[in-house]
Amino acid sequence: MKKIVFIVGSLRKNSFNRSLAKLAEAALQDKVKVEYIQADAVPFLNQDIEFPAPEAVAKVRNTIKEADALWIFSPEYNYNIPGVLKNLLDWLSRPLVANDPERMTVVVGKKVTICGVGGKNKTASVRERLVDMLTFMRMELVSGAGYGFALPPAAFASGTWEVEQEVVDAINKQAAELLAALE
Repeated sequence: MKKIVFIVGSLRKNSFNRSLAKLAEAALQDKVKVEYIQADAVPFLNQDIEFPAPEAVAKVRNTIKEADALWIFSPEYNYNIPGVLKNLLDWLSRPLVANDPERMTVVVGKKVTICGVGGKNKTASVRERLVDMLTFMRMELVSGAGYGFALPPAAFASGTWEVEQEVVDAINKQAAELLAALE
Protein backbone atom coordinates (compact mmCIF):
# COMPACT_ATOMS: atom_id res chain seq x y z
CA MET A 1 0.00 0.00 0.00
CA LYS A 2 1.28 3.47 -0.87
CA LYS A 3 2.12 5.88 1.94
CA ILE A 4 1.47 9.62 2.11
CA VAL A 5 3.00 11.76 4.83
CA PHE A 6 0.91 14.69 6.08
CA ILE A 7 2.58 17.81 7.45
CA VAL A 8 0.40 20.39 9.20
CA GLY A 9 2.02 23.81 9.47
CA SER A 10 0.05 24.81 12.55
CA LEU A 11 0.75 23.74 16.11
CA ARG A 12 -2.65 24.71 17.48
CA LYS A 13 -4.50 21.71 18.93
CA ASN A 14 -7.76 22.59 17.17
CA SER A 15 -6.08 23.95 14.05
CA PHE A 16 -8.32 24.59 11.06
CA ASN A 17 -5.57 23.16 8.86
CA ARG A 18 -5.49 20.01 10.98
CA SER A 19 -9.24 19.76 10.29
CA LEU A 20 -8.45 20.06 6.58
CA ALA A 21 -5.90 17.24 6.95
CA LYS A 22 -8.55 15.05 8.60
CA LEU A 23 -10.82 15.67 5.58
CA ALA A 24 -8.00 14.60 3.27
CA GLU A 25 -7.31 11.55 5.40
CA ALA A 26 -10.97 10.55 5.05
CA ALA A 27 -10.78 11.09 1.27
CA LEU A 28 -7.79 8.73 1.11
CA GLN A 29 -9.21 6.14 3.51
CA ASP A 30 -8.46 2.54 2.48
CA LYS A 31 -6.51 3.76 -0.58
CA VAL A 32 -3.17 4.66 1.04
CA LYS A 33 -1.55 4.68 4.44
CA VAL A 34 -1.43 8.17 5.98
CA GLU A 35 1.17 9.18 8.53
CA TYR A 36 1.53 12.57 10.20
CA ILE A 37 4.81 14.32 10.94
CA GLN A 38 4.88 16.85 13.73
CA ALA A 39 6.70 19.89 12.38
CA ASP A 40 7.81 20.85 15.88
CA ALA A 41 9.54 17.50 16.41
CA VAL A 42 12.82 18.79 14.97
CA PRO A 43 15.16 21.34 16.53
CA PHE A 44 15.90 24.68 14.90
CA LEU A 45 18.21 24.24 11.92
CA ASN A 46 21.75 24.86 13.05
CA GLN A 47 24.71 23.96 10.84
CA ASP A 48 26.76 23.24 13.96
CA ILE A 49 24.58 20.16 14.61
CA GLU A 50 23.81 19.24 10.99
CA PHE A 51 26.19 16.25 10.65
CA PRO A 52 25.38 13.83 11.99
CA ALA A 53 21.76 14.90 11.95
CA PRO A 54 19.98 15.03 15.31
CA GLU A 55 17.93 11.92 16.09
CA ALA A 56 14.61 13.74 15.59
CA VAL A 57 15.69 14.93 12.13
CA ALA A 58 16.91 11.45 11.16
CA LYS A 59 13.57 9.98 12.24
CA VAL A 60 11.58 12.48 10.16
CA ARG A 61 13.84 11.94 7.17
CA ASN A 62 13.39 8.18 7.42
CA THR A 63 9.61 8.53 7.58
CA ILE A 64 9.65 10.72 4.47
CA LYS A 65 12.12 8.45 2.67
CA GLU A 66 9.65 5.58 3.05
CA ALA A 67 6.73 7.69 1.78
CA ASP A 68 5.47 7.92 -1.78
CA ALA A 69 4.28 11.52 -1.40
CA LEU A 70 3.79 14.43 0.98
CA TRP A 71 0.72 16.57 1.57
CA ILE A 72 1.31 19.91 3.28
CA PHE A 73 -1.54 21.76 5.02
CA SER A 74 -0.57 25.28 5.96
CA PRO A 75 -2.04 28.45 7.37
CA GLU A 76 -0.64 31.79 6.28
CA TYR A 77 1.16 33.87 8.86
CA ASN A 78 1.79 37.45 7.73
CA TYR A 79 1.57 36.34 4.08
CA ASN A 80 4.24 33.73 4.69
CA ILE A 81 5.18 30.20 5.73
CA PRO A 82 4.73 29.50 9.46
CA GLY A 83 8.11 29.30 11.18
CA VAL A 84 7.69 25.74 12.41
CA LEU A 85 6.91 24.51 8.87
CA LYS A 86 9.74 26.55 7.33
CA ASN A 87 12.19 25.06 9.84
CA LEU A 88 11.11 21.50 8.98
CA LEU A 89 11.39 22.20 5.25
CA ASP A 90 14.82 23.77 5.81
CA TRP A 91 16.01 20.52 7.42
CA LEU A 92 14.51 18.49 4.57
CA SER A 93 16.27 20.71 2.02
CA ARG A 94 19.70 19.98 3.48
CA PRO A 95 21.96 17.29 1.98
CA LEU A 96 22.20 13.96 3.75
CA VAL A 97 25.98 13.88 3.42
CA ALA A 98 28.31 16.78 4.14
CA ASN A 99 29.79 18.43 1.04
CA ASP A 100 27.67 16.32 -1.34
CA PRO A 101 27.99 18.06 -4.74
CA GLU A 102 24.65 16.54 -5.83
CA ARG A 103 22.95 17.85 -2.65
CA MET A 104 20.81 14.71 -2.38
CA THR A 105 17.99 14.86 0.14
CA VAL A 106 15.10 12.57 1.04
CA VAL A 107 12.69 14.83 -0.86
CA VAL A 108 14.41 15.11 -4.26
CA GLY A 109 11.88 13.82 -6.80
CA LYS A 110 9.23 13.22 -4.12
CA LYS A 111 5.65 14.08 -5.08
CA VAL A 112 4.04 16.81 -2.98
CA THR A 113 0.73 18.63 -2.88
CA ILE A 114 -0.28 21.63 -0.80
CA CYS A 115 -3.40 23.29 0.51
CA GLY A 116 -4.45 25.59 3.28
CA VAL A 117 -7.32 27.32 4.98
CA GLY A 118 -7.17 30.83 6.38
CA GLY A 119 -8.49 34.31 5.80
CA LYS A 120 -9.91 35.93 2.69
CA ASN A 121 -6.56 35.49 0.88
CA LYS A 122 -7.25 31.71 0.89
CA THR A 123 -3.58 31.12 1.81
CA ALA A 124 -2.50 32.25 -1.69
CA SER A 125 0.73 33.88 -0.46
CA VAL A 126 1.93 30.92 1.58
CA ARG A 127 1.05 28.49 -1.21
CA GLU A 128 3.01 30.64 -3.69
CA ARG A 129 6.03 30.65 -1.40
CA LEU A 130 5.73 26.91 -0.82
CA VAL A 131 5.67 26.33 -4.59
CA ASP A 132 8.91 28.30 -4.90
CA MET A 133 10.56 26.48 -2.01
CA LEU A 134 9.41 22.98 -2.96
CA THR A 135 10.47 23.54 -6.57
CA PHE A 136 13.90 24.67 -5.34
CA MET A 137 14.02 21.49 -3.24
CA ARG A 138 13.50 19.52 -6.49
CA MET A 139 10.17 18.05 -5.46
CA GLU A 140 7.43 17.17 -7.95
CA LEU A 141 4.38 19.36 -7.39
CA VAL A 142 0.99 17.75 -7.89
CA SER A 143 -1.97 20.13 -8.34
CA GLY A 144 0.31 23.14 -8.88
CA ALA A 145 -0.21 25.72 -6.15
CA GLY A 146 -2.79 23.46 -4.59
CA TYR A 147 -6.07 24.57 -3.11
CA GLY A 148 -6.85 27.40 -0.73
CA PHE A 149 -9.95 28.06 1.32
CA ALA A 150 -11.28 31.05 3.22
CA LEU A 151 -12.77 30.60 6.65
CA PRO A 152 -16.01 32.35 7.41
CA PRO A 153 -15.46 35.17 9.95
CA ALA A 154 -17.57 33.27 12.50
CA ALA A 155 -14.99 30.45 12.54
CA PHE A 156 -12.28 32.81 13.79
CA ALA A 157 -14.60 34.13 16.50
CA SER A 158 -15.81 30.73 17.71
CA GLY A 159 -12.74 28.61 17.00
CA THR A 160 -14.91 26.09 15.17
CA TRP A 161 -15.43 25.50 11.48
CA GLU A 162 -18.46 24.00 9.84
CA VAL A 163 -16.77 22.77 6.66
CA GLU A 164 -18.61 23.71 3.50
CA GLN A 165 -19.41 21.05 0.89
CA GLU A 166 -17.29 22.88 -1.71
CA VAL A 167 -14.24 22.39 0.55
CA VAL A 168 -14.99 18.68 0.91
CA ASP A 169 -15.39 18.40 -2.87
CA ALA A 170 -12.10 20.22 -3.51
CA ILE A 171 -10.20 18.05 -1.02
CA ASN A 172 -11.68 14.93 -2.62
CA LYS A 173 -10.52 16.24 -6.01
CA GLN A 174 -7.03 16.98 -4.72
CA ALA A 175 -6.83 13.52 -3.16
CA ALA A 176 -7.83 11.97 -6.50
CA GLU A 177 -5.16 14.03 -8.28
CA LEU A 178 -2.50 12.88 -5.84
CA LEU A 179 -3.56 9.24 -6.11
CA ALA A 180 -3.46 9.48 -9.91
CA ALA A 181 0.07 10.89 -9.73
CA LEU A 182 1.13 7.86 -7.69
CA GLU A 183 -0.07 5.35 -10.28
